[in-house]
Amino acid sequence: MKKFLYLCLVIAGIAVLASCKSQKAVVASFSDLDGEWTVVELNGNKLTDSKQLIVIDAARKHLSGNAGCNRMTGNIEYSDAQKNIIKFPQVATTRMACLEPNNEQEFLQALNKVVRFQAEGTVKPIDTIVLYGTDNSKLMVIQKK
Repeated sequence: MKKFLYLCLVIAGIAVLASCKSQKAVVASFSDLDGEWTVVELNGNKLTDSKQLIVIDAARKHLSGNAGCNRMTGNIEYSDAQKNIIKFPQVATTRMACLEPNNEQEFLQALNKVVRFQAEGTVKPIDTIVLYGTDNSKLMVIQKK
């Protein structure tokens, strides 16, 4: 009878440990980036009223949106051979006179430095992506609109 009790305790302990194991982060694919994204963090600073909008067309490998005041457009460099490696070379913007202060130049400079993306969180569908620079610094956090 004691052996049976010990066996039950061991099984119960294993079940408790198995339920406590940490959840793994969700891995984002390039197709997960498809859609409209709002910039919620830039260079470590939370943005409360962000005007930056990134629209990614994964099928065409194209980027468009709003840099803060000016519209932007450009191509995306991505290869299935190198998962999570991404670049936004030569993003073009309109040149409107912007009266109110914005962090448009800071945003465009950060976008130019992006080399990698990663999902934030542990559940699908993915609604938050972190964009990193060459030195593995977190450049911006974007959320699905």
